[in-house]
Amino acid sequence: MIINNSFLFSISIIAQKKVSTYIFGHSLIHHEYQVNPTPSQETSVPHWFYFLAKEGGNDYSVSGQYGFLPQHANLPPSANWGFDYVPGAWDSENEPFSDANFSNILITPGNFIQWQSPKINYPSENISPFTATNTIFDWCILQEDSLTFYIYENWPDMGSFLENGFPPTSTEWKNYNNYLNTGFHNWFLEYHDLLITNFPNICVRMIPVGPIIGKLLMQEPYNQIPIDSLYEDDAPHGKPSIYFLASLITYMAMYNEKAPSTFQVDPIINNILSDNYQSIIDFIWNELNNFNDSFNINRVFCSPPTNGSDKQFFNESNISLTPNPVHDLLRIQNIDNPHKIE
Repeated sequence: MIINNSFLFSISIIAQKKVSTYIFGHSLIHHEYQVNPTPSQETSVPHWFYFLAKEGGNDYSVSGQYGFLPQHANLPPSANWGFDYVPGAWDSENEPFSDANFSNILITPGNFIQWQSPKINYPSENISPFTATNTIFDWCILQEDSLTFYIYENWPDMGSFLENGFPPTSTEWKNYNNYLNTGFHNWFLEYHDLLITNFPNICVRMIPVGPIIGKLLMQEPYNQIPIDSLYEDDAPHGKPSIYFLASLITYMAMYNEKAPSTFQVDPIINNILSDNYQSIIDFIWNELNNFNDSFNINRVFCSPPTNGSDKQFFNESNISLTPNPVHDLLRIQNIDNPHKIE
C-alpha cells in the first residue's frame, strides 16, 4: 500500500468463517425445476446462503446431490448440483471425497415418511431412515474426521390436509402448521436423538427450518401473505421467499451468528418479508438459541454462538504492525487464516 502522508492508525482484524458443505438433499433444499422458472436458483437454499455469506464477510462453497435416504446410502456420493453463483466444493468425477475438505454435511430425509418411527424400515425395503443415515455418516467420517453433521428439518407434504387441492383454506393451513410443529417435528426429534446417541463423539446438530418458517408465517404481519405466493404446489415446493427464509435459518445455524443486517433483500422476495427483514432475523435467532433438548443442551450449535452479528475481533497485542506511523509500507504479521482487515 502506498500512503502519501504519514498517519497513526488502529486496526480491527475480523476472522472470516469458511463453510464448505456437502448436501445429501432433495427439492426442499434445491428446487431446480420450478413451474414458473426464476432468473437463477432463487428456489434454492445454497443460492441465498451464498449471498448472505458474501455480505457477512464469510466464505461458502457447496456441492450436493438429489435423492432420498435409501439412494443417498448408495455410496460413494456423486455431486450433481451446480449453481450460477455459488462456488462448487467438490468435483466428484476427478477427485476423491476426502480431498474436498468439507467442513460439514447437511442431510435431509423425505417429508412424507413421518407416519412411522425413523427406526422402522421403509415399506418393501430393508433399510430405515435411521440405518440409512448411519451408513452415510459412517462413510463420511472415514473420509474426513472433523466433520459436523446437520439434520435439515424440512416441512411436510401438504396433500393430505387439502380437500379441494392447493392452495389450502385458512383452516387447512392452520391444521398443516399444527402438524408441522407437533407430530412432524416430534419425528425429527426422535431421529436426531437416535443419531446423537449413535455418534457420541461427533457433533450432530439439527436445523429446525420447517417449524421456524411455520411459526413465523402464522404471525402478524406474515399471515397476510397469500399461501400461493409462498408455495407453488402441495408437495409443497416453495417459491423464492420460502427458500430465502430457509437459507436465513440455515446460515445462522452453520455460522453461529445472525445474518448480516446490511443484506439488501432481492425484490423477488415478498415485500412483507423484505420490509421486516431485521425482525425476521431476530425471531429466527431467538428460535435457534432456544431450541434445546430435555437436558437444556442446544440442538443447533456445536459451540456457543457469536453475540448477534458481531464478528470475532482479535487482540491487537498478538499482531505485529510495523511501522506505526506508516509512510509507504505496512507490515502485518501473525495472521495465519483468512481475515478481513478494516
